[in-house]
Amino acid sequence: MDTVELSGGYEFFRESAEINDVSNPVSQEENGKKEQPDELLFCKSCLNPVTRKDQAISINGSHTHTFFNPDGIVFELGCFSDASGCLAMGEATSEFTWFAGSSWRFGLCRTCGIHLGWYYEMGDFGFYGLILARLRE
Repeated sequence: MDTVELSGGYEFFRESAEINDVSNPVSQEENGKKEQPDELLFCKSCLNPVTRKDQAISINGSHTHTFFNPDGIVFELGCFSDASGCLAMGEATSEFTWFAGSSWRFGLCRTCGIHLGWYYEMGDFGFYGLILARLRE
């Protein structure tokens, strides 16, 4: 069993990750649609399919956003309505949120556990802000 540690003291075990899953995606075979490879975005680290290009959404007027965290690290994010290859982990917090009125949790690759971005919640609405440099076509 692999343990992944995150900043802020969070850690999780991959075998039990489904407990905190925020999505229950229907597989492409179940809904009768087969994804084309050029529609997918993959984890750059392990090549796990993370999301599809057609899941890109605009938040506050733009799909992409550039932010820095409290440590001064700059991130370029893309916003996606769904990222079934990503797990939302940790307690939701609104501390240092980049989207007014939202709380966030870490977004980790389902396969390798690398930090891919954040899952943002605004009431009943949620979306993923994924670090574009950690994805590939």
